[in-house]
Amino acid sequence: MHARIGTWHGTAEDLDRWATRSQDDVVPQVLAVPGAKGVLLLLDRDGGCALTLTLWESEEALQASEERRAALQAGTTAASGARVETSRYEVVAFDYTPA
Repeated sequence: MHARIGTWHGTAEDLDRWATRSQDDVVPQVLAVPGAKGVLLLLDRDGGCALTLTLWESEEALQASEERRAALQAGTTAASGARVETSRYEVVAFDYTPA
């Protein structure tokens, strides 16, 4: 499994717009991409940053989604004013137990 993390920075207003767009528009589009395994959105309003973490079944799936990622991030930046930096990781451990 592989992960991509978008680290977003902006004002509280930028990040409120980021959160709305990410929840309403971005998450469904990411999950529709072949190989997508999950999305997690994290927001630190006081710190002026947020994270988008996407999980992918393989490195190939992650790489194949890069063009779509770039378009979604550009659209989110234009709509929210938040700036993003992107990083990629191999997932070496994952455990999730629903409540």
